[in-house]
Amino acid sequence: MSVSKDSKKDERRGWAKKIGGIIFIALCFCVLGLFYSVIFRKQETISIEENRTLQQVPLFTPADFVTGKFQDEMENSIGDQMLFSGQIKYGVKQFYNQLTDATSKLDFEMKTPELVPIEQIASSPEVEPEPAQNPPQEEKIIEIEQPDKNCYTYKEVVAGKLYKLDDSGYIVEKARAPEEYSFTVYDPTMLSQITFPKYLYFIETPQSADFNDLKKYNAFEYIKEQMPMTGYDMLRYNSFDEYKELFYQTDHHWNYKGSYRAYTQIMRMLEGDDVELLEPTGTHTYNTIYNGSYARDNLLKCATEKFTVYEFDIPPYKTYVNDKQTEYGYRSYYVSDEDFPHKTYSNHYGMYYGDDWAKVVYDFGCPEKENLLILGTSFTNAVNELIASHYNKTHILDFRHYKKQYGTNINAQKYMEKNNISKVVIIGHLTSLGYRK
Repeated sequence: MSVSKDSKKDERRGWAKKIGGIIFIALCFCVLGLFYSVIFRKQETISIEENRTLQQVPLFTPADFVTGKFQDEMENSIGDQMLFSGQIKYGVKQFYNQLTDATSKLDFEMKTPELVPIEQIASSPEVEPEPAQNPPQEEKIIEIEQPDKNCYTYKEVVAGKLYKLDDSGYIVEKARAPEEYSFTVYDPTMLSQITFPKYLYFIETPQSADFNDLKKYNAFEYIKEQMPMTGYDMLRYNSFDEYKELFYQTDHHWNYKGSYRAYTQIMRMLEGDDVELLEPTGTHTYNTIYNGSYARDNLLKCATEKFTVYEFDIPPYKTYVNDKQTEYGYRSYYVSDEDFPHKTYSNHYGMYYGDDWAKVVYDFGCPEKENLLILGTSFTNAVNELIASHYNKTHILDFRHYKKQYGTNINAQKYMEKNNISKVVIIGHLTSLGYRK
């Protein structure tokens, strides 16, 4: 008895469904396994990459289950506490961005009108214009209200997070209200116990400044209420045009002009208006397009600016990275306009100014001067050397790496007592001072 072709097809479809079902079930078990491994390991509390607090696995209560709170928190905890969740999210983001880039190019090609050869236009018969039906009327001058020159359109670039401002080429993150953040990056109890002069320098980035209304959130005043200090100052700007003078095109960091302005403000805050400041001896522009962190992380080759730095005449010093004497950063790689790291996505900011470590110490060998403590993240890299030139030893601690390196959280009071430090300054922007609630 022969088997019909249709029955063979049905049999193959049945096997395909079974194999597909087995693969799906296996993937589900893998995901559950990655999540339930939390039973044998410590739950993560903070995502350094995303700069936010992570959802803990909730305790079950009938009240929370009835209101739906338990289900929501459980769903969020699966994404946050799953093993390798950070790497998985990053991989998915990279794939999504590549897909977005490919589809946007296809969409552009489909929408671009077909060009008509000029020869065809020249050979087309001329069409006589129709005579006017009515005599021309006297034109009336109508005054049209011009739009506000400070009205900007945020054009989405990547996954609801990154935006271009109009056609400026500058990529930013949309601003959020400071009330959405919990300012506990630096333990409030630890800060309150510091008996030495303590200062805060706030950086107004697009994460806290809406360019259509720069006074909308006033994050600086809100943060001052949350973090009592001896003194404060901030990097501010009065327009988007001024912002472009101070920050990179595709990076969240300040550029050479922005970091130098910050240095002058920080030193006046710490030492008064009469402090003798370093003056640039020149500028150096390297013959490369600088794709900043927004471009690197999302595979966007959209930058147009070159990497420029100020040059200074600074006395010799020693640097210690995590207690080992070594060169901080790779400035020695920047030999000339043409001889420097040439990769498309080279992190010139990190390589030139120095990357992020738990502890960096500058020693200028001037025991007659004070010692200083700086608490901050990558924003401090560009000003560390300039500020340190005013002191004997300057210690820079990064909370993101300190606990992993030294096994404990930063205790500024004890650290300052141990290292004979007389004052501390915190340098940061909205998301390096607080975590999203």
